[in-house]
Amino acid sequence: MVLDVVRTGRISAGSVLLGLAVALSACIPVTELRTGVRAGADLVARLIFLPARGWSAAVILLDAAIVARAWFSAGRPRRDRGAR
Repeated sequence: MVLDVVRTGRISAGSVLLGLAVALSACIPVTELRTGVRAGADLVARLIFLPARGWSAAVILLDAAIVARAWFSAGRPRRDRGAR
């Protein structure tokens, strides 16, 4: 958000939505899901507010892969790492 204010002189709706998603994802205790929520929010923000050219297209693909991984991890039973 700081770079958005420095660059444009105001806060855009995309920055607010992304910041809100990151803040809300901090409440999720599972790391994979937290990362998936952040990547999903970034993916939606990029698809809505940015043209998919150059690095933005590469980051869109990366975000989609992270969301897919989080979705896959959420459906699998977690292994208890402490009990051996």
